[in-house]
Amino acid sequence: MPLADEFYFTGGGNSVTFMTPGGIEGIAARCAYSSTTGLFSMIWDEACTTEVPKELARAMCELTTPTWPHTFVVPKYASMTEYKQYPPANHFHMTWNLPVARLQHWMDLTAVLSVTPWAARPKFIEGIDRPQPLVHLLNGGEDAFKLLSVRR
Repeated sequence: MPLADEFYFTGGGNSVTFMTPGGIEGIAARCAYSSTTGLFSMIWDEACTTEVPKELARAMCELTTPTWPHTFVVPKYASMTEYKQYPPANHFHMTWNLPVARLQHWMDLTAVLSVTPWAARPKFIEGIDRPQPLVHLLNGGEDAFKLLSVRR
């Protein structure tokens, strides 16, 4: 394992270097915290990993930290402009075999806001999304309910 970045990790951390293979479907997400609300948000989309030509991949890896892992994804609903605009970093986490509804239930239980600002994603996809809990609807929607529940 190579040294991750000599000056980035003061303890001298190492890195796992790999290129994720194409064809892995999952949920790509980034967690963000708002000091204004005191809540975490999960900015997410379904995505599929993709491979790019070897020389292009190497050049893109050199734009960041080449000793870190690299994954290239195609989001399902986000346009590239939206994907570059909204997630708050140039990196994310991806989980495969996690149903969208299970992620949404986890966000409900932990008062994490679900952020999917993608123009192409419907508000509710039958068979994919969890039904909106009635407590959300009665209190002004998911975000309003989660904001109310944190302020108690």
